[in-house]
Amino acid sequence: MQSCGVSLAAAACAAARSLGSASSSGDEGKKMAAGKASETEEDFPTLTAEERDSLAGIDSSLFGFQKLHEDGARTKALLMKAVRCYDSLILKAEGKVDPELFCQLGHFNLLLEDYPKALSAYQRYYSLQSDYWKNAAFLYGLGMVYFHYNAFQWAIKAFQEVLYIDPGFSRAKEIHLRLGLMFKVNTDYESSLKHFQLALIDSNPCTLSKAESKHLFYLFECYKKYRASKEAYESLLQTEDLPAQVKATTLQQLGWMHHTVEQLGDRGSRDSYAIQCLQKSLEADPNSGQSWYFLGRCYSSIGKVQDAFMSYRQSIDKSEANADTWCSIGVLYQQQNQPMDALQAYICAVQLDHSHAAAWMDLGTLYESCNQPHDAIKCYINATRSKGCTNTAALTHRIKCLQVGGEKDFIEEATMQWLFGWVYSVSWIILFEENLTEVQRYLSNSNSEVFINGFPQVRQWSSFNCSMLR
Repeated sequence: MQSCGVSLAAAACAAARSLGSASSSGDEGKKMAAGKASETEEDFPTLTAEERDSLAGIDSSLFGFQKLHEDGARTKALLMKAVRCYDSLILKAEGKVDPELFCQLGHFNLLLEDYPKALSAYQRYYSLQSDYWKNAAFLYGLGMVYFHYNAFQWAIKAFQEVLYIDPGFSRAKEIHLRLGLMFKVNTDYESSLKHFQLALIDSNPCTLSKAESKHLFYLFECYKKYRASKEAYESLLQTEDLPAQVKATTLQQLGWMHHTVEQLGDRGSRDSYAIQCLQKSLEADPNSGQSWYFLGRCYSSIGKVQDAFMSYRQSIDKSEANADTWCSIGVLYQQQNQPMDALQAYICAVQLDHSHAAAWMDLGTLYESCNQPHDAIKCYINATRSKGCTNTAALTHRIKCLQVGGEKDFIEEATMQWLFGWVYSVSWIILFEENLTEVQRYLSNSNSEVFINGFPQVRQWSSFNCSMLR
């Protein structure tokens, strides 16, 4: 498919022709048109023939390959001059402009990374040129602008039209990579994998580094092609001058995959390899809260409790607002028979993410172990409301089992739990708030005035937690 590029001289001639036909009749109209054409031509004396020839070969296919901000100062200056001339020409032409002029202006602005102006010029060309769909360079440039603005629906359409009208387009690899990324974001993993594989077998140069292939390896995982993903990750790690961030992310993913995927060997060897990968990942990026969290999970699974706690602490220091980390800390405390510490950790988790299904389920299990079924039910119900809940049916069944036997006297049970020092119950605190008079009366009748004086402590707890289970 031919580029839509036109030389500056040709654009000037096109504008002059448009101006020459603007008058309907009479010598006066011809003189005006000739005068305007002369004025237009006077705008281009600073562009040499060599510069005009250089501009004629520029279109959107050069996007990403022109290092305008590093060593392309001369090219950038030429493009900026061309944009000024084109803008002046369009202004003087009073709307009668060859559509190709807008297409070329869009290319220039795209190469200058002036995306708003590029989009405006491309849209003008689209509205004026009836057979715009035949112009692959235009569609490619438009797709790049849409991709920049994350308008994936329109970018996908533009890129697919390029491949349809010109399967051998020179930047097909660029298109396949971006289509792969966009389909991945849209969770269309089958289409994403197809385009990444097409990009991988294309030997043409590419603006994206080899490190971008990690997206393909992630898709291997999505399709449960773990062996292929493992080999691809390890191959990527052999790349010379691999950026530290890419290295850290690759090692993190490789380590976590070994920890979670049974097909990659026995549990002991997988965990050992996972810990090695995560430690190397942290050497490359010691500030990664996610890697510290994964390392804590690995240590926890092999019983290294202190190492797990230290890793979780590092994760919190690097990324405090992480519900996963707090939930895992709660599990670790619960395994160590520290229910109050576990309770506080779970509450931190659900405060950070109220839809964290695992935290609600673990909190419900904690309440069950402390013989507090009503609180457990509330937690399980919250878990089932979460989109991340994967065992709704089992939880629903468990809720029904806990409800068997009828309702108990909430006030009496709440008070007895307080008297005997059981785990502080968030829902009972709410109940105290709503039924203070009845609770005081019950305590008074039970000759437990000492606990009435201690009630403000319960109210202090409620100010911290009273919204959790509502």
